[in-house]
Amino acid sequence: MYINTNLKEFFGSTDSETIQNAIDHAEKTGENQIIIPRRNERTGSNIWIIEKTIRIPSGMTVIIDNAHICLADGVFENIFRNKNCETEIARTLAGEDHDIHIIGIGSATLDGGSGNGLCEQLHRDEPGKHPPMTVNLLIYFHNVRNFEVKGLNVINSRWWAFAFTFCRFGKICDCDFKLYGTVENQDGIDLRVGCEYITIENITGSTGDDTIALTALPESGWVKETSVEGKSVDIHDITIRNIMSSTHGCAIIRLLNSDGAKEYNITMTDIKDTGLTLSGVGIFIGDTYPFAKISPRKMGEMQNIVIRNFSTCAQKAFLIAEPVQDLVIENVVTYGKNQIGIEFAANVEFDNAEIRNFIYRPNEEDAECLFWVRGKNVDTFKELKFENIRAAKTKHIFRVTELDIPIHLYDKPSISYYSPENPNLYSAYGRYHRLFFGKVIENRPPDNRFADEEKK
Repeated sequence: MYINTNLKEFFGSTDSETIQNAIDHAEKTGENQIIIPRRNERTGSNIWIIEKTIRIPSGMTVIIDNAHICLADGVFENIFRNKNCETEIARTLAGEDHDIHIIGIGSATLDGGSGNGLCEQLHRDEPGKHPPMTVNLLIYFHNVRNFEVKGLNVINSRWWAFAFTFCRFGKICDCDFKLYGTVENQDGIDLRVGCEYITIENITGSTGDDTIALTALPESGWVKETSVEGKSVDIHDITIRNIMSSTHGCAIIRLLNSDGAKEYNITMTDIKDTGLTLSGVGIFIGDTYPFAKISPRKMGEMQNIVIRNFSTCAQKAFLIAEPVQDLVIENVVTYGKNQIGIEFAANVEFDNAEIRNFIYRPNEEDAECLFWVRGKNVDTFKELKFENIRAAKTKHIFRVTELDIPIHLYDKPSISYYSPENPNLYSAYGRYHRLFFGKVIENRPPDNRFADEEKK
């Protein structure tokens, strides 16, 4: 039986307090299940406004039954966190929360609302003067075992929508994102350090930044501050399948590690780029930016990566930018505005890698090259095997540049960082960057941070 948040005995001064009261009661009585219905009887409306983060304890199931849950304007809060998230106890093995379920039914919606102005640019301009970006996550789980996030519609997220650190044995599924790059770094789902044995499946929609990102960056500031004693920082045994998405100039799936953290046993199948917006990269492994603070990435730290059944019209179907061991890329079709099949950055090496059944068929005016090698001798690829590669008309089949010449000197400008519902709505990246994924962002908004310089 579910505890209903509309029972008057749970009413508090705010919707956040009301929901938390119901959760606390369910935990105390051992019933451990609550339901948030569409109708908010406390206010007589069909929306629940969250002014303070709702903390979910171990063993709790939260059902969102067609309800619209929205962050209050201007607050620096999440909608949901696990109970021990970012506490001292959560930095120990004994502090692991477990068996937490957030399940949406029907039109269940998490809404970031109108925002609070916090963004990464403020942290770059004024380090240490602002709250951490984690306060802008809609769902944040830290050190959780056996979890499920299911059936949610996500709109207006203030940064990444969902983030997980040191989480294991989980499932994130059946979620739809409608995010249009209105804020910087508007990812959909992020698995951070220490995540293992997790399935992400049946994800649809569009995101402002990466739709799914696996980022093992142990020296990153807020991650380092929330490390769990005795837990590995590696990301491994992750299954990603049945994804239908597009991004605003970013990657549908992103794999990134640094400083000795490993990513391995990652399987991606049945990934479709919908082309609703123009993604910069379909699948991005590594990075051309030097994230490493202690040690550079080396062979064996990105290992056993399998990608099957992928179609994309992203500007670059793949960008591989670090050593990779045991890689399979199989059954790929590129089309539409795709320009480059696979770009290999200067730091790429392979040990036992195969690319099979790869069809490169973009629009003729967009076709640049099937494979592009930057800054390396072709001998680097002696451990890379090709089988059944087909290419339509293109300027180059295999292009090698001896020097790592800046990408934007080659690539055509892009004007495609707009939202389909509102073509006059500029992506946040036009405010914070002149270039993104090597593309010159044209028609940038007048309030960009370089505006004064550009008027000169």
